[in-house]
Amino acid sequence: MSEPADLSKLTSKKGWVSIDYDERTWIPCPPVFPAGIDRESFAAGVARIWWEQSGIRHKPSDVGRLAEMLSMIHEGTYGKIPCHLAFIHLPDPRLLPLVLYVGVWEAVGDKNEQLRMFCHAADPEAVERPVAEEFTTDRLGTGLRVIRYRNLPDGALYAGLAYAWRSAEYETDLLLNTSSEDLGRLQRAIPDIEDLARATSVIPQPDLDD
Repeated sequence: MSEPADLSKLTSKKGWVSIDYDERTWIPCPPVFPAGIDRESFAAGVARIWWEQSGIRHKPSDVGRLAEMLSMIHEGTYGKIPCHLAFIHLPDPRLLPLVLYVGVWEAVGDKNEQLRMFCHAADPEAVERPVAEEFTTDRLGTGLRVIRYRNLPDGALYAGLAYAWRSAEYETDLLLNTSSEDLGRLQRAIPDIEDLARATSVIPQPDLDD
């Protein structure tokens, strides 16, 4: 297995993201925690709040199960998945969490080629030609949306969904991507994913405003 990429060399130097996400639908999964909070306390606290605010009758074991999944997601994301931020789609705590990865990359090369590369628009291992189409938001302009299907080593089918845009102003390529073996789960999440995309902006790197 190859070593994780050094994101500090690939991260956009001028741009970052601002996301006005729906707090009833998305759980932010930050790469680092404030002082006094660690992965386990973060996961336990979020799981408890998520079940309580749902109004759904539940048991302590339900909270514990969700906390375990959230902790595993965090552990399996940063340093292992090429991304800068992650958001967990969970409109109902009874569902399996679906992770949306956010990459804020330095824009290089030809825009169309780079966006297609980020979204795996020409994936040679896809079981059929990936479906690539334009996707436009008021804040990000016109980018690319790609859905593709691949087989896992055990033969199971999974879908990958990715969106990418380029901000010429901030020399930034923005990528949102997710995948799931549960094709129905992913399909039902697409409206929420696209609402989040529409609520996303590329902004100056915070330290550039100091």
